Amino acid sequence: MKKLLGIIVMGLLLSGCYATTHELKTRFNPKDASWINDKGNAHIKGQAFLNTKGGTVVTCAGNYVSLTPKNTYSSERMRVLYSSIDMGYLESFTFDYMIITPSAPVEYNSLSRQTRCDAQGNFKFKDVPANKEYFITTSVIWGIDDFVKQGGYLMLKVKPESNETLEVILN
Repeated sequence: MKKLLGIIVMGLLLSGCYATTHELKTRFNPKDASWINDKGNAHIKGQAFLNTKGGTVVTCAGNYVSLTPKNTYSSERMRVLYSSIDMGYLESFTFDYMIITPSAPVEYNSLSRQTRCDAQGNFKFKDVPANKEYFITTSVIWGIDDFVKQGGYLMLKVKPESNETLEVILN
């Protein structure tokens, strides 16, 4: 038990050495995202999953999926977190211990849509404004034991067209 505790403490100390703090240059402007609340005629449905090293598929079952309007602020946040604004994966260990970003303003989080993945990892957003760009984000994380987590966070930029049901996979 002492050995395990020592490993955990050492890991936490070392992770502090590699932490990167990012200050966002862009300020969030609610007007740049307020259209998320408009009723549209497009739909987005998809599935999120990751494969374990042993080949087992783990889905986002029960986890939240966010649909965030693409704008200058959200693009900068995605670039900091995922090193891309098109698609990305971030290991849960990296996110939890290595990247420190300022908390998003309350308005940022309230100007996005959320749903949950079903047991098979499927999700759907209905009646979203068409011809707009969005970031879809979710997590697929599982525990190896009480302390070790695997998996991570997924992101994909999408743009549904008018009267379209856009089908996506995050993995």
